[in-house]
Amino acid sequence: MPAHADLSVDKYYQHDAIASPVVYDPLDPFVPSFQKPWNAQRVAHLYRRLGFGATYDQIQQGLQMSPGALVDQLLDTAANLAPLAPPSWANFTTDDYAGDNVLVEAHRREMRHRWLSDMLNEGIRAKMALFWHNHFVTQSLIIGCNSYQWSYYALLHQYAFGNFREFTLEMGKNPAMLVYLNGNVNIVGEPNENYARELMELFTMGESNGYTQLDVVEMSRALTGWKAYFNECWPREFKASDFDNAPKTIFGKTGNFNFDDAHNLIFSERPNEASTFIAGKIYKHFVYQTPNPEVVDGLATTLRDTDWEMLSMLKQLLKSEHFFEAEFINARIKSPLDTLIPMLKWANAKYPDNILPDWWDDITFYARRLGQELFEPPNVAGWPEHRIWINESTLASRWNYAALTATLLTFDSQLLDNLRTLAKNLTNDSNKPEIITPALIDFFTGQSLDDIHLNAAIGYFKAGVPENYFTDGSWNLNWDSAPEQIVNLIKYLATLPEFQLS
Repeated sequence: MPAHADLSVDKYYQHDAIASPVVYDPLDPFVPSFQKPWNAQRVAHLYRRLGFGATYDQIQQGLQMSPGALVDQLLDTAANLAPLAPPSWANFTTDDYAGDNVLVEAHRREMRHRWLSDMLNEGIRAKMALFWHNHFVTQSLIIGCNSYQWSYYALLHQYAFGNFREFTLEMGKNPAMLVYLNGNVNIVGEPNENYARELMELFTMGESNGYTQLDVVEMSRALTGWKAYFNECWPREFKASDFDNAPKTIFGKTGNFNFDDAHNLIFSERPNEASTFIAGKIYKHFVYQTPNPEVVDGLATTLRDTDWEMLSMLKQLLKSEHFFEAEFINARIKSPLDTLIPMLKWANAKYPDNILPDWWDDITFYARRLGQELFEPPNVAGWPEHRIWINESTLASRWNYAALTATLLTFDSQLLDNLRTLAKNLTNDSNKPEIITPALIDFFTGQSLDDIHLNAAIGYFKAGVPENYFTDGSWNLNWDSAPEQIVNLIKYLATLPEFQLS
């Protein structure tokens, strides 16, 4: 996408008219060709959509593999990661905190830091867990209990690439969800419809898609009996005395359905609706905001045929010709975290090697101000994403917080040296800003700029160094100022439309 002098919000939406490319079968495996090569841009595209970007070495390694092999390696590695090790406070009750609100907040801070650290160090499972956080939404301010929040957080990671049917069932019994959507007060004689409605509308089938109001009522009766005690933060339990032990009719089927039965009815009686709904959400997350019906249908079929295992469907999409079409590269507006975390990754930062805990507090604050606070989506429908991330009031803030994040890199000498090494690797240790600058721009944004903005970028890169050092050839990337010059370039790029796209 060419750069534009006009930085109005409309410039960020010009991809909205994308027409799906014409191919024989868009879900056929991607086969590189002269017209559509396997190159650094496509490797970076895969890493950006799967995680939070790639380092130089990761891109080089990816180029040595076939597209399918790289997808398999990245997804299999993420899916086979060990379960999260629980913190010492994973089962704390209210009594364990003894009114110490400072300790309560310290543990919440620890959990935020842990997720951000995984976004940087591991990336792919942490990013998929974030997708599910925005699907099976809860809000920590409503949940209250740190132990409940931890169990929810661990579940997002446990099933990040797992079985969607099992995931949905376990999420319904999770104490965080029981509190958030009032399952804990859903009892015989006084059914609460909140969770039953969102289970079908937001979590499995889509609004008014294959269910009726009667189904909501009867589903809520089947879901009675599970309790969570958010005042005490005690473990969840099933109370048989609160269960509606009478026949219910759901989707035209009658029986004395319980919690598990009712969930399973969605997948046995409404498999097309459920598989198409979740395939569409996966498409919007990995490809583009407007789903391609043919691709979604193919993914939904795979999901049903594999008994609701997510991994096969994800591999099918990410290996496909469709995913690697040029039209979808740099076509999605970045979320706040997709804007900030990759900037640390460019410098090959690792936690705890280079990242101070206070940096995560900064990133948390920046993302919150930009509309994406971990564990606090705006409502049960989650963050709308895409267009919602940028408007006339948030655009300048994105520039500002991106610049502040870039400034963090200057506080660690190793990160600055990593930026120097990056520039050397990209340009064969060139000493010419006219070569170094576009190479860095391509790495940071996956795009090139028009001459006006490229010349401006070169000016920002050279700023602070007298021109004669460039003209006589004495300046080079070994200069002490070189890493700061790269940071200065990043700050300029953050004001351009290209920087806001992924």
